Amino acid sequence: MGRNAITRGGAVRRGLAALLAGAALAATLGGCGGERPGPTTAVPDRDLDAEVLNGILSRQLGAVAAYRAALPGLRGADRALAERMRAQEQEHANAVTKALRGIGAAAEAEPEAIPLRPLRDRAERLLFLYELESATIDAELKAITQLTGAWPRALLATIVANQAEHLALLRRRLGADLAATLPAAFEDGTVDPPASGRR
Repeated sequence: MGRNAITRGGAVRRGLAALLAGAALAATLGGCGGERPGPTTAVPDRDLDAEVLNGILSRQLGAVAAYRAALPGLRGADRALAERMRAQEQEHANAVTKALRGIGAAAEAEPEAIPLRPLRDRAERLLFLYELESATIDAELKAITQLTGAWPRALLATIVANQAEHLALLRRRLGADLAATLPAAFEDGTVDPPASGRR
């Protein structure tokens, strides 16, 4: 099977550029001849959104550090997967930093101190990452309900969707069969890991 051009590099950038160009054109045309204002990046309560986004940024930076701490004991496919998920956590943090700049606020977050218990083997490391992702999803869903701006909410929703995929992959690595690997219909960070991965 060939590369999936929809979700890879250049195709995504081209699609995003086309989407943004279309949105700009729609905003311009929407302002012609009517009284309705075009779309805006303004948020109703910038200070509240800045506080919420900085809280999420703190969590994401803490998650990046926690991934780094769990990586050394993983090998092969487990390590490759964890490194990729760590890189995506960093991308999430970068996107939230840009969102803060977009609303005219400073990124003032320090990494959250996420307790790292002794991780003696592969299963404990994967279980720790599963719990880390679950707690991060929970925090981000709560943040979505507190944000007043539509586009910061949309950003966090896309991040939560990505992290639900992380949980699915971790379930598989922890021994779940294919059907049990799928995210829950309403993934909220409360789905237990597979029984084989629990201690």
